[in-house]
Amino acid sequence: MNANKLKVAVISSKGGVGKSTISMQLITPYLYEKNGKKAITHYEFDDENSDSSSYAASNLSVRHQLNVSSPLLREELAEIFALDEMMCLDIGANKTTMTLIEALNDSGMINFLDFVVIPMLDGEQDGINASFIYSVLKGYNPDLKFVFLLNRVKEIEYVKYQYENFFGDVRGVFKNINAVVDNLFDEDRENYICMLDDEIIKYSRRFGLTIYEMAHLEKNFIDELKNLKQSDSKATEVKLLSFKNYIAKSSKAYHKDVLQVAFNDLDIILNKKD
Repeated sequence: MNANKLKVAVISSKGGVGKSTISMQLITPYLYEKNGKKAITHYEFDDENSDSSSYAASNLSVRHQLNVSSPLLREELAEIFALDEMMCLDIGANKTTMTLIEALNDSGMINFLDFVVIPMLDGEQDGINASFIYSVLKGYNPDLKFVFLLNRVKEIEYVKYQYENFFGDVRGVFKNINAVVDNLFDEDRENYICMLDDEIIKYSRRFGLTIYEMAHLEKNFIDELKNLKQSDSKATEVKLLSFKNYIAKSSKAYHKDVLQVAFNDLDIILNKKD
């Protein structure tokens, strides 16, 4: 196994926290850059859904759907981890989560993961589930690196207030209500990154591309709009180009203000000395 070929798992036992969005919009572009801007491998472990198919036009990864209920799951994991590839493992929720975690442990492949991303929203149950997954994985591999992904953040300045179930009772008004998740993350609690909520995430899925790719499209829609101005263009054509220009600008802003910041944070977390 190549130590330079990062293997990252995105895991949460709770559905609807944005695992596939995080896998495709953040982790895949991050690994793509680490891989010399060559496509990485994306494995989706989910017998019920194939969320990565929403990014059908993306060229950042080669995507595979795997059956978690396979009797050969442990052997398949060993084969996957033996590959000389940058890879992202997008692991489904509910029963799928523990089935995959147990298979990683039984096969010994949990020791070859470089880090785990645990996505969560701002509800109390999200904090409880995150602490549970963290505790289980840390018990199996104490040296495993973790990143807590605070998803759908409204405003960075107020993230600690929005995620009090993660950070603790920031305002001091709930007293011991949130004690169930306090102190369970140990030193890894500072290893968090944020994904701002933005409609560009929704639009990128409609284009079948990641925000990262849309931000790097070499297209000048303003020049096209100017050309339309000189012609007998229809209002629908103008509207479409105007929308594409908005998407391009929004993608570039999101890449600069959110994705690049998260990439830098991931670098810092990965390079921390234990």
